[in-house]
Amino acid sequence: MTSPTRAPLSACRSALIGSFLKSALQPGLDEKGYVSEAGQNLIEGVRLDDFESDLRQGDGNELEGKFRAAHSSSALAVNTFAPFKANATALRFPGIGGFASVHFERKCPHGLVGRRSPNLDVLADGPNGVVAVESKCLEILTPHKAKFAPAYEDEIKDERRRTAWFREMTRLVEKPHTYRWLDAAQLVKHAFGLAYGEFVNRRVTLLYLYWEPSNPEAYPTFAEHRAEVTRFAASIIGGGPEFVAMSYPELWRWWEAHPEPEWLPTHVGRLRARYGVAA
Repeated sequence: MTSPTRAPLSACRSALIGSFLKSALQPGLDEKGYVSEAGQNLIEGVRLDDFESDLRQGDGNELEGKFRAAHSSSALAVNTFAPFKANATALRFPGIGGFASVHFERKCPHGLVGRRSPNLDVLADGPNGVVAVESKCLEILTPHKAKFAPAYEDEIKDERRRTAWFREMTRLVEKPHTYRWLDAAQLVKHAFGLAYGEFVNRRVTLLYLYWEPSNPEAYPTFAEHRAEVTRFAASIIGGGPEFVAMSYPELWRWWEAHPEPEWLPTHVGRLRARYGVAA
């Protein structure tokens, strides 16, 4: 009998693999759902040259690993945002726009000795503020346990220590199973990086952007994940980066309602053809 936690994961992975095989420009996957070359995982209109250097400077070695999966959250982010790399001024989110640059796998040092700096999937920067995107695909269907090295408690002595983000970290250390589907510890670590160094005294938004199938009601896990996101958002109000969460389909619908530049509706259509699947 299939376990409750595996059922939606398996179904969604299969749905994304099936959609890839139907819509990919260069179909061809191994038995685990991976393409042989990163460029095969791109939708029409997205070029490897637009983002390759960004991903190669990141810590995750994405292009030789996770990025090649049909269900990759990194590839989902790149396919969604790569057209804005050379046209950052066209990128808009609800409530903010006017960006000057877009980066992938952007490192945001947090000042902790011996700890790896957070890598944000996407970072858009402009005079109106910074939006850092943490992209999720099937990761939200795997249980998480919060973990923090002692350095987070011992070495953060600046203004970050007086924020709700730090208080949330303290709660998670005491109760690491507070959230099941939400990787709250990763979000807190990202916030510590965004609240340190070059982005101090800037308007900074941490956007948690997650995939859902076109039929999320078929699996309770998606409603449970949304409830955890709402609870987490309420817990970290007060100092530090602003936290905003939305699904990829919600972002695409917002772009459809604000169809500029003229190529954006076509781009959204390609994203829906690849990722807008029922599981």
